[in-house]
Amino acid sequence: MVDKPAGVSTSGRSLDDPSCVQAALIAHFGRMAWAVHQLDRDTSGVNFFVTKRSLVPLWQERLRFPSAQKTYVALCHGSPAFEALRLEAPIGYVERGAFRGQAVTADGQRATTRVSVARRAADGAASAVLCTLETGRTHQIRVHLAHLGHPLFGEPWYAEPPCERHWRHALHAARVSLRESISPTGPSALRAPISSDLLELGRSLGLGDLSDLAG
Repeated sequence: MVDKPAGVSTSGRSLDDPSCVQAALIAHFGRMAWAVHQLDRDTSGVNFFVTKRSLVPLWQERLRFPSAQKTYVALCHGSPAFEALRLEAPIGYVERGAFRGQAVTADGQRATTRVSVARRAADGAASAVLCTLETGRTHQIRVHLAHLGHPLFGEPWYAEPPCERHWRHALHAARVSLRESISPTGPSALRAPISSDLLELGRSLGLGDLSDLAG
């Protein structure tokens, strides 16, 4: 498991791409590394890699819901009218005017996200929410939160107008909880501390110290 920083891709166009985590792992350990799943370039947090390509499908299966639960911390605009919600809204690629990207659409692929509110700013302008994925569609949390009317801070694509409050979308892969531990003596949950830029953003939005939300 790697705690991926924001601004760095999980993997690149080639195995020697210096701008990705995969290449950094290969260079550091002197052996191959394969990404089990992808995080958006500007999403930080828990990112899984294996040292044998044959292990990728095995670990992809182990990391699927409900065998594993992937929980993200997101800082979003507004104060949701709910405390907890299981959102089922299909996601697909659309072209609407100048927009080309992922969106909730009737003919999209099944997409389900569990959202719970962890913190609310006193002025109602911001919230910290925990999102657990039951499916893994492209930009799923970003699209679903925007669909609910609560796009991420720093969201360049799924907010109108794009949010310039932060330099990247405010999303962090905080933990992965496994039904079975990685090894007989290993942990059943892997965590990545919330990145410092999001902790600072949370304080500036009136959400207090968010460090405990990584679990």
